[in-house]
Amino acid sequence: MLVAADMRTIATALPLTGVSVEDKSLIARAKAGDDRAFEALLRQFERPVLGLCTRLLGAGGEAEEAAQDVFWKFHRALSTFDEERRIEPWLFRIAFNECRDRLRRRRVHVELIDSPVPPAAEAALVLAEVREAVSRLPDRERAALLLREIEGLETREVAERLGTTEQTVRSQVSRARMRLRAWLGGAR
Repeated sequence: MLVAADMRTIATALPLTGVSVEDKSLIARAKAGDDRAFEALLRQFERPVLGLCTRLLGAGGEAEEAAQDVFWKFHRALSTFDEERRIEPWLFRIAFNECRDRLRRRRVHVELIDSPVPPAAEAALVLAEVREAVSRLPDRERAALLLREIEGLETREVAERLGTTEQTVRSQVSRARMRLRAWLGGAR
């Protein structure tokens, strides 16, 4: 007979290969209206979702609002979720779509000044130029690049989170790098 500690050990070992017993239980309970189970799911995925939103939208209030909207949508759609599937790719797809929609509405472009500036200000301008170039990338390329290069996820993990294949992720990251090199003057 398994004790609770054994179940947690098994549950943490399974997420990359399937749905953990603990997650299945939490999802089923949350679908049945158990607020504590939903809160446990929220705590489990809050940081990764906020991290993705921050990488796609930038730090600040908009990323936090987007993450809140993701969990609101998650709560509303939870009744349709199949407990046999991993929740993380589904949740990250909701987050990616929410951020993409916000970026489409925002479409802010940073203008750079061509006057001489001190070194610290020059570094800030270069950073602003890089951020602006990254914001111009197509949504899927930007998400793949940020998850792979900034978050440091393996290609397999990026593919799982974005609900695509590893080959697609490699292609998206490669295209994003080529675009950035071209836009930023070929600097590596």
